[in-house]
Amino acid sequence: MKDEIDILELALETGRKELDQLAEGEVDEAERLSTERLALMEEAWRMRDPKKIGALKEKLMQLQSLQGQITAEARRLHEAIRRDLLRAKQENQRLTGYRSSLRVSPIGGRFVDKAG
Repeated sequence: MKDEIDILELALETGRKELDQLAEGEVDEAERLSTERLALMEEAWRMRDPKKIGALKEKLMQLQSLQGQITAEARRLHEAIRRDLLRAKQENQRLTGYRSSLRVSPIGGRFVDKAG
């Protein structure tokens, strides 16, 4: 059976994978890993032993540092998506401006012969 230190080490490993997935833009997988990491941390917290508080503190500090890196990467990704959306919006507005300058002529005549 794993103790809380091993579980926190597993949470650190999961967090590193989450950071890698965010860096690659794989948001869905990063979200799944985030949920897994949270469950591991909660399990370790429930199992905590006051005798191992020093080792727990060290692992939690590492997790805190990793969380900062994950947050920074998520913000970078968010900013990149925001810029891409803004660029797409501007491109759409630019192309919409051409619509008014084009006049589409109908293929057939103005009057259609219904007889046949």
